[in-house]
Amino acid sequence: MGYTGHTLRGFSWQTFLKFGTAGIALVKISLLSHLLSPADFGVFAIVLVTLGISEATTQTGVNITLLQTTRSIRYYLSTAWVIAITRGLFIAILMSCLGLVLAQYFDNPLLAPLTAVAALVPLIKGFINPSLITYQKELRFSREAAFRLSLSLIETTATIFFAVFIRSPLAMLLGLVFIAFVEVIASFLLFSERPTLQFHKNRAKDILQNSLGLSPAALLSYVGDNIDDFLIGKLLGTYKLGLYHNAYALSHKPNYDISKALNHSTLPIFAKMLSDKQRLKNAFLKSSISLISLIVVISLPLFIFPTQLVSLLFGEAWAPIAPVLPLLALAGILQSCNNLGYNLWLASKKYFLLNTHLTLSVGTLIVSIFYFVSTNDFYGTGQAILLSRIIPLPLLIIGVYKTLKHAT
Repeated sequence: MGYTGHTLRGFSWQTFLKFGTAGIALVKISLLSHLLSPADFGVFAIVLVTLGISEATTQTGVNITLLQTTRSIRYYLSTAWVIAITRGLFIAILMSCLGLVLAQYFDNPLLAPLTAVAALVPLIKGFINPSLITYQKELRFSREAAFRLSLSLIETTATIFFAVFIRSPLAMLLGLVFIAFVEVIASFLLFSERPTLQFHKNRAKDILQNSLGLSPAALLSYVGDNIDDFLIGKLLGTYKLGLYHNAYALSHKPNYDISKALNHSTLPIFAKMLSDKQRLKNAFLKSSISLISLIVVISLPLFIFPTQLVSLLFGEAWAPIAPVLPLLALAGILQSCNNLGYNLWLASKKYFLLNTHLTLSVGTLIVSIFYFVSTNDFYGTGQAILLSRIIPLPLLIIGVYKTLKHAT
């Protein structure tokens, strides 16, 4: 099978995985909402913030390096594992410290011990066999989708089980800890290539040097994906933040997830094509046309009858989000284009372009939210998100053009 066929298969399986995990997550939230209070979910969300910040600021580039390298995974396997274990320990310590700060900031003493429990997750996941990346590197997308869906089902079942007996946020955290153990065990059972506690300085240097460009990108991506919630919640309050959340989930997020599904399957293929400039160009153009065509079709109802769609799905109480949906849908289409460029830059290690575009996007987003929300209230949220996608667009086009032109 050619790379085009592999890309289509990978895209199909990743799309199936995205919809499958979204469905499982919906069932989990629905059941947990009858067992836990909104305050419990709020505390859980705060604890997850510490996990996201810690992971974003300690990106090591292990998986990307294993995908990019033309060497056998075995060459980096043990060194990558030692780095991952060390990183997991560091994140656990960092999270525990952040938990103490959050407990004082939110005046909630429960946050410190709960964050300490959550810190077990990265600590345990550090022991995952890096051979898991073989699924993506060798384009075995169907097996990866089955593996991830199985983990999602197990985590949902375990979390609900804990919640039945422990009516607190601890139940959700224990679910995460449990599935981390399961993933570690499965990663060693499923792959014959297993790491040992051997550390090779030169191989570690390759991995860590690669992370110099990835760490800022990971942090900027995290800020770009979350800063809108922080700012909108502060400027407009929790009620309008809730409106924005559903508007974003209905219009922007589906496009974002679909583009992520395509990127997952094209990243290893772009990496394999770097030595063939024409083939890389063709692959990028085909994947771009396919993605944009699909998400435009999916987004059409949001442009044509947003009011009727909101009424049908959410009811009249959510009517204020209808005018914002077309703006967020268009922003989602543009963000999908951004993700395609990011994928190409990751494969070709153009981290300067990646980080520059992310910095411009995040900076524009922050300034736009302050200006448009203060001027146009809730409608300004859609204007701000859209503008933050439009302004960095010329940089994306120029950067992608130069990358494809100079591919070697």
